Amino acid sequence: MKNLKIILLTVLFFSCHRAVDQQSYFIAKDLYLQGDTQGALEKLESIENQNPYFLLPFILDGRISLFTGQYERAEEKLAHVLKSKPLDFDSLRWMSHLYIITRRWEAAEELISIALENYPEEPRLLLLLASSYKAQGKVKEAVVTYHRAYLFEVELAYAHYELAQLYSQFGLETEYKEQMERASALSERRIHE
Repeated sequence: MKNLKIILLTVLFFSCHRAVDQQSYFIAKDLYLQGDTQGALEKLESIENQNPYFLLPFILDGRISLFTGQYERAEEKLAHVLKSKPLDFDSLRWMSHLYIITRRWEAAEELISIALENYPEEPRLLLLLASSYKAQGKVKEAVVTYHRAYLFEVELAYAHYELAQLYSQFGLETEYKEQMERASALSERRIHE
């Protein structure tokens, strides 16, 4: 019985700690969305120091650092996540983006290849790869890869159509029309090209 109490107290402690970490993370994310990047980074740094196993703050920190030109910091934060979760989509994506910005083409393409093995034909990864090819003057590879990413418009149009059908079933006419317009716009653009 004593062991059960210890286990329950331990679980309760870690649950409360995790809830505090998540609440702090959402505060940092709100700061970022409101344009206070410095405040967000400071809050994220505090969370990271308290709990290096909670990876969401590191991902957001890496992303903010990337967009604010703090490339060394971005790489450090994203590498921390990839060390624990080598196939984390967001970290792979943002680290690849970082490599492209810093003109480390080979590293970018290697990381994108790893990511594409696990997230096949993911259009955001294909766009990064095409961007890398384009920046290096590899025109043929860039065109082929941009085209592969472009093919997802058909699936996106279908998703808008299906969503419209669901809205229609629930009598949400405004939402139905909006989704049908989006599906139609994507389909028409595809037909005219």
